[in-house]
Amino acid sequence: MTRPGDRSPDDRDEPERADAVPTQAELDAQDLAELARTSKDADFHDRYPRRPADPGPAPRPLSRAAGLWWLGAVAVIGYVVYGLIDRNTIRDGLAARLEPGMVEIDDADAAGRAADMAGFWPPALLIGMPVLMALTYPLLAGIANHHSRNLRSIYGAVTLVVLIFTPVVADLVLSYEQIPLIVRALPWVQFGALVLSLLMVFRRSVNQWLPSSTRVKPTRLLRSE
Repeated sequence: MTRPGDRSPDDRDEPERADAVPTQAELDAQDLAELARTSKDADFHDRYPRRPADPGPAPRPLSRAAGLWWLGAVAVIGYVVYGLIDRNTIRDGLAARLEPGMVEIDDADAAGRAADMAGFWPPALLIGMPVLMALTYPLLAGIANHHSRNLRSIYGAVTLVVLIFTPVVADLVLSYEQIPLIVRALPWVQFGALVLSLLMVFRRSVNQWLPSSTRVKPTRLLRSE
């Protein structure tokens, strides 16, 4: 009769499983699992790198870009206020420019059609330009405040739209001899200020300060496969 604490002879011959040395196959399987996990973690980190906890102060080009934006905004306010005050001069000048083209299309009421277009487009452009400018400033400020590369991309896209419409305003709305030369120059001040602002935002120092891009690159996907 065996006591509860005693072991049978057969049990004594079997090695303790907890103290057994792992086989080479088990070691190889553990190494492969660790390599797979490490590779997966590294790939995820490369695609979606973490933002640094403290990126440090914003580079000086970002503050310069903000100053240039304000210069462009002041220019916009100047020519918009003048254009709305002297809208009759602008309307008459634009109607005179459009009427010859309206004659070729519809000579029955060319003057009326030209007057209608001249009465609509200058106010629409003058009101739309400050709205577009107002949309760009929160994006510009958000680049530094939120340490965001995506906001920089959006700011660049919206600013390009503003730059496209600025020469249109300068030509259709303000290119008349009755308008003072300094007012006619204001759209080009805005244009130059925004171009310089974009150059500041995309400076190398700003690119290094912002977090790494998270866009998926085709070459990286091919390597992972």
